Amino acid sequence: MEPVKLADGVYWVGAVDWDIREFHGLGTPQGSTYNSYLIVDEKTVLIDTVKSPETETLLGHVSKIIDPVKIDYVISNHSEYDHSGSLGRVMEAAPGATLIASKDGVKRLEQMFHQDWNFQAVADGEELSLGGRTLRFIYAPLLHWPETMFSYCPEDRILFSCDAFGGHVATTERFSDKLGVPFVMPYTRSYYAFLLAAFRRAAAQVMGKIAGLDIDMIGPSHGPIWRGKDDLAALMEAYRAWTSLELEDRAVIIYGTMWGNTGHMVEAVAEGVSSGGLEARAFNVQLTDPSEIIAGSFISKLIMFGSPTFESGIYPPVEAFIPYLRVPRDKHKKIAVFGSYGWSGGSIPKLTQALTAEGYEVMEEGLKVRFTPTSEELDACREFGRRAAEWARERLAADAAGEAAAAERQ
Repeated sequence: MEPVKLADGVYWVGAVDWDIREFHGLGTPQGSTYNSYLIVDEKTVLIDTVKSPETETLLGHVSKIIDPVKIDYVISNHSEYDHSGSLGRVMEAAPGATLIASKDGVKRLEQMFHQDWNFQAVADGEELSLGGRTLRFIYAPLLHWPETMFSYCPEDRILFSCDAFGGHVATTERFSDKLGVPFVMPYTRSYYAFLLAAFRRAAAQVMGKIAGLDIDMIGPSHGPIWRGKDDLAALMEAYRAWTSLELEDRAVIIYGTMWGNTGHMVEAVAEGVSSGGLEARAFNVQLTDPSEIIAGSFISKLIMFGSPTFESGIYPPVEAFIPYLRVPRDKHKKIAVFGSYGWSGGSIPKLTQALTAEGYEVMEEGLKVRFTPTSEELDACREFGRRAAEWARERLAADAAGEAAAAERQ
């Protein structure tokens, strides 16, 4: 690809990774991008680098605009290797450049690279003059490392947001409005759920810090660059809802099946959940990437686990998914369990025990069916799904009322 112009003197010079299929355990079925940005003013700035295998792509893009030796500043918004992996070659190509990071970022880069580069630590809110432009540095701790910061150019109204607002998807288009919000948003949600949801309080604080900024474009480190009034409004509303734990009227059914009996139950349970007022979506853990399940479950009011009994316990593929629930760190989730069995129904009590031990509220009585469910037992599955949906909505409403009362007493 060629460099892409964002504004006069501002360019995307990153790399597209069509082949990557896993990132931090997050499935990336459509690949990803490593976004690096070049600003050419009286001073020339490179904002973040790329993963090390893409180093020559980055330098090739920069070279089509300016000789890399003329780079005055390299900004490290985040020191993780997908952002900093090319720093060695970049600093070699631009030996006179100053490497700017947050105070903690400088310490991390020193420990990671052991190089005597010309470091400059910047404070939250500090500004750097480039001549006709200014860069303002905004600390964004825990999005998703403690040293992370954003870089904001008020003259061009561009926020370079590092991991926030990003998503793993490789395309030939660089802008959200060229791809459409319905295409981009699922990747953004999956990325948030897997990497940032655990730090939603930090995300909410940073959202407050940038609320007063005049922003026409957001350049994240992965995925499309957001621009256009409607696209930016949709993005901000999504992040507001996600950081506020604003759950949707949805339920996720997470299940595994050996001989199809639990699978038959799933269909009936989903019908019941729908009649109880929640949109249901089922995921077979044996066939689905965990990141897709997490992206659906973190915004859902109810999570259901369906497991056959395996050696008097939980079916291993289902049991192996339970730790993934820890990723968004949301203990408000309401959970119900069901499954089939042959000579022992141990999966239901053990699922209940395992999920309760994780700190989740589990509907008291799970549902179990022996071998192939009869038509009457499928009716019971529908009724179980309906009751679970109504129970989850009632319990969440009670939680919200309790939290509101507690806040009023403080």
